Parts: sequence; C-alpha cells; structure tokens
Amino acid sequence: MISKKELRARVVLIVICLTVGSYCLYTMDKSYDPLARYPYTTDENCEILLKYFDSDDIDYLVNQHISPDKFMDFVELKDFNLKNTLYYKEAKETQDADNEYIVNFVNRFRKNFSYQSLKELLTYYSYLDLTTFYENEAVLYSDLRLVADPTNPYVTLNQENTVYKFAPEKITSFNGVMIQSVLVEDLQNMMDAYASVMNQQDQLTLQSGYLSYEQIMDQYVTESKEYNGVNHYMFNAGKNEQQLGYTIVFEGQDDWIHLCKEHLDDDMDYEPIEEELSEEFKNRIEWLAENSYRYGFVIRYEKEQEKKTGHWYQPFVLRYVGKKTAKYMHDSYKVMEQMSFPDELE
Repeated sequence: MISKKELRARVVLIVICLTVGSYCLYTMDKSYDPLARYPYTTDENCEILLKYFDSDDIDYLVNQHISPDKFMDFVELKDFNLKNTLYYKEAKETQDADNEYIVNFVNRFRKNFSYQSLKELLTYYSYLDLTTFYENEAVLYSDLRLVADPTNPYVTLNQENTVYKFAPEKITSFNGVMIQSVLVEDLQNMMDAYASVMNQQDQLTLQSGYLSYEQIMDQYVTESKEYNGVNHYMFNAGKNEQQLGYTIVFEGQDDWIHLCKEHLDDDMDYEPIEEELSEEFKNRIEWLAENSYRYGFVIRYEKEQEKKTGHWYQPFVLRYVGKKTAKYMHDSYKVMEQMSFPDELE
C-alpha cells in the first residue's frame, strides 16, 4: 500500500513533468518558423509572407504548390483572397488590366467560371463585356450559358447558349454580304453549280450573312413588334448564329417567313406554304436540299426537327460545317443540336 508521503511525491513529480513539458512546448512554439515548410521563402519575401499569411495560409500555399510569383502582384490589395490567387494570375496573363480591377472582377464573378474556362473567356471577351453579361443577362436568364470559345466553327446557339457581343475576326465581303473567309471558295462553287443547271434568270442570290450584335438586336426588336412568335424563326442578339459568320441566307427567306406566319399552326404543315411559292423558289429549295452538302453546307433548320432546333423549317438558311460533316449530317438527317463535332472543320 502506497503511503501518503509516496503519493505526494508522485503528484509533485507529475506536476513538475507537466510544467517542464508545457514550458518546452511553449518555447518550441515561440521559436517555430511557420515558413519552414514553404520552399519558396527568401530573405526578400519573408517579411511580406509573415505579414499577410497565417499558418493556415502557409499550409494552403504548401499544399497547393503556389509560388510567390502567383500572388505577389495582388497580396497587398485590400480584397485579396488567397483562394482566388491562381485566378488572378491567370486573368492577368490572359488579358492584362489593373491589379485591383482584376481582384474585384474575380471575387465578384468567381462562381460564373472555372479555372479552365477563365482563360478562354478572357481570350475572346473583354472584362467589360463579361461584367455586363454577368450583371444583366446571367441574372435575367438563369439558364443562359456563355460559350467559352465562340470561334469554334461548330458553335450552336439557341435560347440556352450565347456569345453575347462577340464579333469574329476573319470576316470578308462576298457578293455584298459579310461571311467567314473559310466559306468563300465552297460558297462560290455552290452558286456556280446552281447557275450551271438553271437558266440565267434563276440564280442563287445571297440575302444576308454575318450580322453584328447590334444589327441582330435592331432586327429582332422590329420583328417582335410586328409578330409575337418571332422566336419561331429568329433568336435575339447573342443567341443568333448569323453573329458567327458561318450562316448564310438566300433570297426567298422573307417570302417563306411571311407565308409561315400566315399558314403555320401546331401541326407544322408546310405544304400550303410551298404551294404558294414561285417555281423559282421551289427549284431553289429542292436543289439546296439535295446538293448543298456537297459544298459543306446544311439546311440549318430542317423540316420535322423543329423541337430540336427551336425554329420553323427554313430551307433558305444554310450553315457551313465542312464537306465531310455536311455529308454525314445530310445522310443521317441530323441537325446541329444532335451532333458531336470534330475539333476543326472537315
């Protein structure tokens, strides 16, 4: 049996051990260098690192392998957020701007893009356009998606996908309309082929090609005032594929849409419309349906595909997709919305 004297001695020993241990831990904590595990610490940046980062921040830097060059431009700004530092750096390298502006932009709209999509977005859109889009369009239309790469030749636009105010660079004039330069040779060959089998009075005449954001907006507003169902045959600016430059519209479109407004109902019967067209327009529709794919074009809004495209059948509206892809779409009777496209035009 342990005597009282021995028990007191053991208690005193335990207290002494605890005291010594606590003192050692305290001393070690005071001497611990939080930057010891951070491999990028130098005499030049040590003071700044200790000033702006606590131990948790240092752990984050270490675990994410973030070097000082990724945050030194931004760390002293009031709204700097360490978790967004890679986004700040990516934004600045892609589209340079004032550092404070970049920090504010990323902090406000971080939820709207991923790290991967940020570079693409800032390659094709300005900070101003992205800001106005996120503050207005994205708020009004929660399901609307901004296409990250609007230069992709297979971009498909509709009520869910938009390129906002994007304007393509490789646009050229052809027969009085603007189109993507890659279309020119095949479009000329198609028009020549049509002329070779028709009489001199019956030619393929371009009505329109590329239209700017502002042109489409003006046209859409005018059309919507005259007809409530304007979305059956055209979408508003940003969602309209004529803004991309790969879509062409031939003469006959206005007559077609006028007749659609008069005759179409829920059953989508186009026969009464076709009966009222001139022989010239009937021949044009038939020839384009049978031959346009040979030159890399497809009827963009096909018959019996209205639910997929969101538009009425429009035989005078063609989209350039390249010869190989056009043949596949023609033979399988598929529209853009049903396709998984290659990376480049074929």
